[in-house]
Amino acid sequence: MRYICTSIVATLALAGTSFAATINVPGDHATIAAAINASSDGDVIAIAAGTYYEANLDTDNKAITIGSASGNLDVTIDAQQSGSVFVINSGEGSGTKIKDLVITGGNATQGGGIYCLSSNPTISGCTISDNTANEGGGISFTSSNPTISNCTISGNTAYVGGGIYSLNSNFTIGGGSVCDNSADQTFVDSYSNFESSLCWIAASCDGNPYDIINNQQEQINQLLTMHDQQQTAIEDLQQVVAECCAARTCTGDENGDGVVNIEDLLIVISVWGPCP
Repeated sequence: MRYICTSIVATLALAGTSFAATINVPGDHATIAAAINASSDGDVIAIAAGTYYEANLDTDNKAITIGSASGNLDVTIDAQQSGSVFVINSGEGSGTKIKDLVITGGNATQGGGIYCLSSNPTISGCTISDNTANEGGGISFTSSNPTISNCTISGNTAYVGGGIYSLNSNFTIGGGSVCDNSADQTFVDSYSNFESSLCWIAASCDGNPYDIINNQQEQINQLLTMHDQQQTAIEDLQQVVAECCAARTCTGDENGDGVVNIEDLLIVISVWGPCP
């Protein structure tokens, strides 16, 4: 009887435990909105490559990750001018993550690409472009504390804050760029605290020194790889020569002293003539 009771307790304990899941779009759900509705805290919504025509995607205060299944910029969410692409306004924290997506086609009063109110999401690796709004063509923050990293926010349009519009917010941008937006790149009110690190913020995306540095770093990495390959080849050759000489099998080493020189040539000359 004790074993039966123990099993029942264990089953009840497991029944009250939730496990994070990966929800595939369109594999498990045809739309991103449906996947969000079916998700729970900790879940990952992995979107297959393609273009998805959806608007006003509400993260609904869920600590979930929404992003490209491959980790590349091969997923485009196009709102087709039907509202913001994403709406994050239910007190979300940093566990709500939007990553590796192309966010475009948004059209709203605030936050054409992303509208964020009283929430602190994490946005990384995204391209936010060709969105429009009265305030915050790309992103609008109000009373929020989001973290943005390695995003390109460009080609967005608004009366104020073409790229980013912020009211009473504390937000940081690390890497990426905010450029080629109109009428301006950012609007940050006096009650906001905006910190930028290694992010190119300018009227034009051309001449971004961080892009140049990244390209140079890629070239340096390629050169280092070539050097490592050449060094390996040299070390292999040195090993072959060392082993050859140690075995006294070097071609031309007639006296077996590990060196091919004039003495070996004299030995050859001394037996000059046809082989027996």
